[in-house]
Amino acid sequence: MARFWELSSRASGPAPRFAWSPITGVSRESQDETVYSFECVPFHNYVASDVVVHNCRYCFLPGTQISTYEGHVAIDRIFAESEATSKAEVRKIRNRKVLTHRGRWRNATKAFQHLYSGKILRIRPFYLPGLDCTPDHHVFASLGGKPVRKVRASELKLGDFLAVPRQRAGGNSTIEVKNLFADLDVPNYKHAVRLDLSRGRIRWSSERGRGIPARIRLTADLSRLLGYYCAEGSVNWHRRRANSGAVWFSFGAHEETRIREVERLLNEIFEARTRRSRQVNRVAVIASGASLATFFRSLCGESSATKHVPTAVLTSRNQDVLKGFVTGYFNGDGYLTRRRGNGYVLGSTSVSQRLTFGVAHLLLALGEVPRVYRSRNKTSYEIEGRTVSRSDDHMIHLFVDEASLDPEEIAWTSSNVRVLQNPDYLLIPIRSIEESDYVGPVYNIEVEQDHSYTANFMAVSNCQNADISQRRKVEGIEVEPQDVVRMTLEQGCQGLAYTYNQPTIFIEFARDIGMRARKAGLINIFVSNGYDTPETVAEMPKFLDCVTVDFKGSGETNFVRKYINIPNAEPIFQTLLDTRDTKKIHIEITDLIVPQVGDDLGAARKLSKWVYDNLGPDTPIHFLRFHPDYKMMEFPWTPVETLEKHCAVAKEEGLKYVYIGNVSGHPLENTYCPGCGAVAIKRYGFDITGWYLDKDNKCKKCGYKLAIFGRLEQTAKENRFYSVLYHR
Repeated sequence: MARFWELSSRASGPAPRFAWSPITGVSRESQDETVYSFECVPFHNYVASDVVVHNCRYCFLPGTQISTYEGHVAIDRIFAESEATSKAEVRKIRNRKVLTHRGRWRNATKAFQHLYSGKILRIRPFYLPGLDCTPDHHVFASLGGKPVRKVRASELKLGDFLAVPRQRAGGNSTIEVKNLFADLDVPNYKHAVRLDLSRGRIRWSSERGRGIPARIRLTADLSRLLGYYCAEGSVNWHRRRANSGAVWFSFGAHEETRIREVERLLNEIFEARTRRSRQVNRVAVIASGASLATFFRSLCGESSATKHVPTAVLTSRNQDVLKGFVTGYFNGDGYLTRRRGNGYVLGSTSVSQRLTFGVAHLLLALGEVPRVYRSRNKTSYEIEGRTVSRSDDHMIHLFVDEASLDPEEIAWTSSNVRVLQNPDYLLIPIRSIEESDYVGPVYNIEVEQDHSYTANFMAVSNCQNADISQRRKVEGIEVEPQDVVRMTLEQGCQGLAYTYNQPTIFIEFARDIGMRARKAGLINIFVSNGYDTPETVAEMPKFLDCVTVDFKGSGETNFVRKYINIPNAEPIFQTLLDTRDTKKIHIEITDLIVPQVGDDLGAARKLSKWVYDNLGPDTPIHFLRFHPDYKMMEFPWTPVETLEKHCAVAKEEGLKYVYIGNVSGHPLENTYCPGCGAVAIKRYGFDITGWYLDKDNKCKKCGYKLAIFGRLEQTAKENRFYSVLYHR
């Protein structure tokens, strides 16, 4: 314990909270080893031999920079800014998109913080900052130059490559100024201030000038001007005078060409009038107007510490726009020095880490690999007898064979770097891996659909199904059947769904739970692969109300032989017939459509016809979207158009209830009345958002009675996703 407290006292960042907690259970970790684990409620962690033992082992240290729509943000800051929940360690993330391993922007939904004590890995690639994470966290990497896949950080070694995703999805090419200004705090002027929109221009109501265009196209020229601003610009205005806002660009007196270019861009893009202010050896280009100043402040920040690459530029796929910002930025604040040996260093320095990481992001999107550094400075120093505060410097160095910072012809030719490139990733070689002790908070986030994000530019993963299936250590708590029923009732749930892993593997345990659940008025649902014995099916009517059987690739023989390692799908069809014959269990079909290898429309038609002939036209069928994972990372997501074609085939074969799954917001998530075609039940993801049936489940529009069992539940909780570990 002494070692733990020693490490804890040295930990940086937020101080961990320590409290005594009762031990509610002791379990053996393995039948082969005398290793035991304690269960402590409510904190779910404890100190043992200088280590904090916790259920979550997949996290990053504070300060890890996550690529978001607004720029790079520290993972601990994301947690701090997220919405608190009933669990101190879990928070909801609102309105924040992150870049995933697929080069797409997806919504982050949750942030997690845990106290951790144990080993961490410091993984340092060439050029970029690298990662500090727990050994079990999954990252996307190429082992020895092989295809990129998810691996544990502990599996990495020198000579492997970390994956930087190439951005695929782009943002808007037009900036809507009214939307940009809408969420701003209006200054407390003497008279009320509002936004006026007239003849395609927008201005503050008390502003004297004409304002600026209400819609501005993101061009290479505008991007270049924004780069100049992040390098040399500032804004100011009088707090009591709405018309006094102005944007300033400061240059050396000798930089006449740059001065003229900024004046030209301001005039051409905004029709702004400029003037010059001379101070000794400096010249400032000034363009007045509160709306113009607000535009630059909103997009790029207003101080050297808060400047950042605008979202519109950061998320653009237009190479001219990306190059425009970088050239403007280097033109304003770049420097060129000769490096040892041959070539030069094209560099820049800023006190804003967000700006530096943003510029590096643009360079990576252009296929360039910069070096990103942090220079830690003394917090204060003296100048002319005064004590002045000083921040750390964040630097970018791009090794080039030749370069020109002439404002009219800024260009460079990058030097060769030890990086592999393919259409999806830049692969950065690992130069060092170190293990060290750590005590303090660690963080993770959850991301929709892709279940991944980028940490310090590198693609990293959430945990999900493939992780569960490959887990060698069984985690969780021991429960009796009555415990499961009690927890279900405590949460106000309608019933239980048995899944992850195949529920018939534990059929006796499921039966014991299910029979108690049925007595308590709960429903029981299996999510099954359908590969069951007759003895298993015979147990089901005792407790089971519904089963959804998952096909893969429509059960096509060549597909199941290659990817599921079974001779054919006949045992699954036999299970369905046996289940049908019990006449007590509702049956639904799901079919995972795998692009390229499991998306044959003929196989889907054959499956749909079999369902119609043997289970009836009222049997629902769901065609699910595949996403790449584990050993099938090389396959793309299923195109939505492909799923729509499968639905059309199923309807042609006479099935009445045909759905698309894993595509939130698609119209085929809804249930449509077979009588009149009107929406009967409206859905979005896991949520029912509209119920248009009467008390007898008849369509309110035409009176057709749908094959729907039960009623709409009104007691669902907003925070309905929880872990059983909190309910022992």
